Amino acid sequence: MPHPGRKIFGGTQLSNRILWIAAAFFILFLIIGSFVFVLPFDALFHRLPFYEELSSGLLFTFENYLVSFLPLLVWLLFYCFISKKNRFLLDTLKAKKGSLSALGKGLLFGFLMNGACVLAAWLHRDIVLEPNFALSEIPFYLLALGCVFIQSTTEEAWCRGFLQERIHIHYPFWLAALLNAAIFGALHLMNPGISKLAVVNLVLTGAAYSFAMKATGSIWFPMGLHTAWNFTQNYLFGLPNSGLVSEISVFRLTAANARDTLIYDNLFGVEGSIPACIVTAALLLSCLCFTWKKGRGKELLNSKEKEGFKEGNV
Repeated sequence: MPHPGRKIFGGTQLSNRILWIAAAFFILFLIIGSFVFVLPFDALFHRLPFYEELSSGLLFTFENYLVSFLPLLVWLLFYCFISKKNRFLLDTLKAKKGSLSALGKGLLFGFLMNGACVLAAWLHRDIVLEPNFALSEIPFYLLALGCVFIQSTTEEAWCRGFLQERIHIHYPFWLAALLNAAIFGALHLMNPGISKLAVVNLVLTGAAYSFAMKATGSIWFPMGLHTAWNFTQNYLFGLPNSGLVSEISVFRLTAANARDTLIYDNLFGVEGSIPACIVTAALLLSCLCFTWKKGRGKELLNSKEKEGFKEGNV
């Protein structure tokens, strides 16, 4: 029986093997997170005295972007705080100097990327959009943006902040990024309207966000990317976001005129399209080139351990 502190399996402790980290991720995120935190929070939400008075637009926003994600974010922060082995992950999520700038740039790039895909579908005449905006709805959009930010931040915190960073301690960054991307894509397999092309784009997105985090040195950049992408397509253009469609949006999709092509997916929106794969691949390649140009290419090939991260700090 090996000593608990002895390294095994090629010099890496059993608890730090990739399969164990992935298993811990699924247990903490999907099992404990969902049953211990999300379900009680959801039950509490449905018992609020004003629940019956909420509009369908608010219900959609709260249920899809807040209720199912805020408890998972709180659980992750709490777990990392009480687990000395994972406490270093909190530093990844903290707002530091330059974080707000990274968030702003991410929001801009996310808007431009999604806007380019929507423009391609519109020029290809796959979709027809009509204005659907009222000044009185501005408070709703601000609230929706906050809820989308919580949803996007939660996914980034778990996938890039926890899963990727834990693997990266003992394994090269490129491997941690690709495995994280594959699992990120798998997490969306149950979304309504998922397609093969959508899965390809989601895996590309996971990889692009990982390398964007590496290139900028901040998880706040992919947080901004993720938030802007989801908000832009769901609340600005009224298109499906991973199969979900908001009833309130600045523009409204004329569904009767929508065409199902490689440029636009009727069920999954622009996320299941060729343009989405192109802009995401472009982001990925740009981040790779930026990292190499800055002389940080070796960081992609090394583990944190090789870069000087001490086992005792884990």
